[in-house]
Amino acid sequence: MARLNTGSEGMPATASLVRAIHAAAVNVGDWPEVLERMRAHLDARVVTLGRHEFVTGADSLMFESPGNRAFSGGMAEFSARNPWFLSSEDYVPSRVMTGDELISHADLRRTDFYRGFLQPRGLLHLLCGVVDRRPHCAHVLAAYRAETQAPFDAREKAELVGLLDHVTLSLQSQWRWQEAHDLAQALLGLSDHDANPTILVTADGEPIYSNPAARLLLERHQGLQLDGARLVAASPGERRLLSETIARVARDDTSKDCVVPEVLTLANAPPQPPVVVVVRAAGQAFCRQVGASRGLVMLAVRGSHSGHNPATCVFARQYELTAAQSKVSALVFAGQSLSTIAQSLNLSENTVRSHLKQIFQKTDTHGQMELVHLHARVCPTLP
Repeated sequence: MARLNTGSEGMPATASLVRAIHAAAVNVGDWPEVLERMRAHLDARVVTLGRHEFVTGADSLMFESPGNRAFSGGMAEFSARNPWFLSSEDYVPSRVMTGDELISHADLRRTDFYRGFLQPRGLLHLLCGVVDRRPHCAHVLAAYRAETQAPFDAREKAELVGLLDHVTLSLQSQWRWQEAHDLAQALLGLSDHDANPTILVTADGEPIYSNPAARLLLERHQGLQLDGARLVAASPGERRLLSETIARVARDDTSKDCVVPEVLTLANAPPQPPVVVVVRAAGQAFCRQVGASRGLVMLAVRGSHSGHNPATCVFARQYELTAAQSKVSALVFAGQSLSTIAQSLNLSENTVRSHLKQIFQKTDTHGQMELVHLHARVCPTLP
């Protein structure tokens, strides 16, 4: 029986194969090569890694060796008649079994599955292990031998038992990573459609993510800009303030019930009004480059580029502002001057000042900037 004794680096084949299995958890593209090495290691004609649905009988092969998809294409036609899957109770997590433990060779030869699928391909013998089991399906690693070969014996069965735990750990690690990646992409996709600039940075001010609105803002140096690989205030005099705020907020414990964000006002190029930046802790994330977790900070930028809907404003509801007061507050939050607010609302400046005075009283604030900062803390995201 042909068998590999050493791996490509001169180490025992099993040790080399185990390393390759765990490497596939990081790079899904390595699985076909892993199965090819398992095929040689077990002296099999075909090796597959796939999922079987017990209710429908459908097979979904994730990877196979040889990798020409000829096997999976034929299996799809006969999977519902596969006698090796007659009893779902046989498929217990981590169990390794041979085909003749599930159905005798004599009975197998009398099935349509054998005559229509196995026999034309010269196959008969099966060795399989249950990688993962769910209520209605199982993920199975399967090796097939030709009818002219010897059946899989106790030695090969024991070898697959030793390898199966590694395959399970690798595949489950890959699934967890894929799940987290897909969820992150979905959330980032939502942020990409937000008109408000949003930037995720490390404690050192290194941007990890910025949505299209933020990238446009950075290109225009509206309050913020990039200095090499770091996010800095566009005004040199405010750069230390921003970096110290980011570093301090990154140390905040986000597990606490109430973590109050910090709010900064950063100068903009005249005649544009300053931008308001809401700085809040975004938890910890592991950084593979440094091999440790780092604090993350989310910066949400508000300014004249942003609109704010007073009808749905959390701040207005919390402080029981009237409809007119809500509109004035929203426009102050957007960085508009009193004369611009009066013109847009078709009011006199004295009326706007009267509304603003009443807003100050209700919110216990003493100036427009203090009002803007309070508004940003209470209602940091815009509809």
